[in-house]
Amino acid sequence: MHEASQEQLSFAAALLDALPQAALFLDHDLQVVRVNRRLSTLLRLPVGLDLSPGTPRERIVGHLAGMLDRPEERDRLLEESETYGPVTRTTDYHLRDGRVLRRRRAPVGDGDRPLGHLWLVEDVTRQREAEDGLYEQVRNLVTLADDRAAFAGRALHELRTPLATVLSFAELLLDPASGPLNPEQTSFVDAIRRNAQRMRSVAEDLPRAAVGAPRAEPRLGEVLVDELIERVVLEALQRAEGDGPYIAADCPPGGPPLVADAGMLTGALEELLGNALRFTPEDGRVEVVGRAADGHWTIQVKDTGIGVPLEYHEEIFTPFVRAPNARRDGFPGTGLGLAGALDAVRLHGGTITVRDREGRPGAVFTVRLPLTGRRTAGAAARR
Repeated sequence: MHEASQEQLSFAAALLDALPQAALFLDHDLQVVRVNRRLSTLLRLPVGLDLSPGTPRERIVGHLAGMLDRPEERDRLLEESETYGPVTRTTDYHLRDGRVLRRRRAPVGDGDRPLGHLWLVEDVTRQREAEDGLYEQVRNLVTLADDRAAFAGRALHELRTPLATVLSFAELLLDPASGPLNPEQTSFVDAIRRNAQRMRSVAEDLPRAAVGAPRAEPRLGEVLVDELIERVVLEALQRAEGDGPYIAADCPPGGPPLVADAGMLTGALEELLGNALRFTPEDGRVEVVGRAADGHWTIQVKDTGIGVPLEYHEEIFTPFVRAPNARRDGFPGTGLGLAGALDAVRLHGGTITVRDREGRPGAVFTVRLPLTGRRTAGAAARR
């Protein structure tokens, strides 16, 4: 070891002992200058081990090498300890006792004159466990996203042909050349066509929903909300054919028109109503209420069904998420419908919320839309 005054050694000892990390200082000849108490504790150095200035580095390096669990880390430690490293280097070492130590080796010099190098060692076991856990979560999320995208692609492929067939036959039936239809038959076929078109739109949207990509901009026009509610409720009644819960509509005629995409809002309302009907018993009640006030339309879908757990009032609008009571009771679903409804409403600058019915079973879904939806739709879509 180079000559060093007692004052310099005392200063080095005090400096290393003041560090919050376990530390070792080796001189330019790679001999021990000072080991602080934290390093002795961290490496569990034997009591009475001579670590006085001038002690060969092998006394500490060999002890640490014997604690390592991985041969490649042991070889790298021994190789690096043979030379004076001019570059700062950080290395993690896995110990046999399960701990992970991180060593930062940094050169120390006086101008151009090298004096030695400093080891700073810390226990990063918990940090590495957290990092490994986070990495595993990210990997699982990537796998889940890939699975969702694959599922959406398969679903779209399987739905395209039957939907195209339904639409073709509906158009054929509505063609005067196929023969006359009475008004009721025309209404039924027209409902079949509209619903098939909506299903095709939903199917085409599956790949986008699976990866969270933004939806297309709405095609805006004037929408009469009372007529929209009446049409959606009437079609639900026709499909039910007298079965299922009682369905009612409450929306005074003549309200202000809404600037919106009629197809998108129809799909959103059909999803909310269908959701309510699916989770409401046959002796229950589902009601669609529409009111215009303060420059907004508010549409509520109220049911007396199984309700939504409080902790899922926001989660159920996330793609592929379903409330546990729906899964537990065996109700069918993919977890995409409410997410699609929320997307459609947000594109119009609106909101959807859900709450429990006060003192009664069931849920209340509330859609709030500005009358001039286009003014805020763009901003909502970009969020």
